[in-house]
Amino acid sequence: MSNARKEPNDDSRIGKFLDEVCFTYMPVIGAASHTIFAVHLLDKSLMPSLFPKWHFGVANGFLFNAHLGVGLYLYNRRSIARAPLPLRILWSVYGSAMFNFGSVLLFSTGKLLLVNDRLIGTLYAIAASLSFLVVGKQYLEFVDRSIDG
Repeated sequence: MSNARKEPNDDSRIGKFLDEVCFTYMPVIGAASHTIFAVHLLDKSLMPSLFPKWHFGVANGFLFNAHLGVGLYLYNRRSIARAPLPLRILWSVYGSAMFNFGSVLLFSTGKLLLVNDRLIGTLYAIAASLSFLVVGKQYLEFVDRSIDG
């Protein structure tokens, strides 16, 4: 006699685990990927030196993770939680694209204005990425607080 019956909490544990992965870990991985991709944009020799054969794929993987992390972070915000599912998805994808491609534009413009020094470029990329991430988080927390009360 096989015991195919699940424990009553199995589904809720799996759901909690998936929520934690999607809405806690993936946004953090996305933020780290955003910063790494920023460094890549300002130091084009970094990825080829670390991953000689697959540097384009690795760089695009970081950009994809940045999109996924920001998108999941936006999707889980209280300010859009009551919106219909298609709008939540649309707004999350739109917000992620605007954030990430806006960042790429800032990094590329900054690269033109900076001296051609790898250390300065790397420091600029890290500072700009972290600034974007922190200001974006503060803004969304303010919007959520405004909705709540």
